[in-house]
Amino acid sequence: MIGLGNSCRGMKSPPLLVAALLACIIVLGFNYWIASSRSVDLQVTVLELEVRVRRAAAERGAVELKKNEFQGELEKQREQIDKIQSLHSFQMENANKVYQEEKVGFHLP
Repeated sequence: MIGLGNSCRGMKSPPLLVAALLACIIVLGFNYWIASSRSVDLQVTVLELEVRVRRAAAERGAVELKKNEFQGELEKQREQIDKIQSLHSFQMENANKVYQEEKVGFHLP
């Protein structure tokens, strides 16, 4: 029976060891809770940034479309200006020829 008592006494944990283990579990639980909270905050921040990036990409796409439209319109207007200038030059040359012909025609007796 003495042997039985010794084995029971060996099974008991010292109260200091139990207290230290409980303290470790509490500290680890608290650290886990803080890390989990930070993780959730970071996930929310990442989602907000993703929304901003998508919105910025959509706005950039819209700006690119407008830019292309304006460039097309600008090119059309430049072509019209070139045509008008060519027509004006042609008309001025014709008017100058007519003037020269009339000028020569008035001086002949």
